[in-house]
Amino acid sequence: MHAEPLLADDPERRLTLRQADQARDDFALILDELDFLKSQLARLPTRSEVSLIVLKLALGAAAGIAAVVLLMG
Repeated sequence: MHAEPLLADDPERRLTLRQADQARDDFALILDELDFLKSQLARLPTRSEVSLIVLKLALGAAAGIAAVVLLMG
């Protein structure tokens, strides 16, 4: 069997120290952005919370209409 050479062993794919440092900085920025996105997603309401809000709005509208009908009738 012929094994593929490791990336670290390939001189064309080796990073200079400056490139490695820049890549490390880039990865840190990406991780920070991912953490920010995760925090934003965690603040979104769940499907059940949205359903409950819609149900409350529908019941409130029905109660308002019933009150208007009772007052006029």
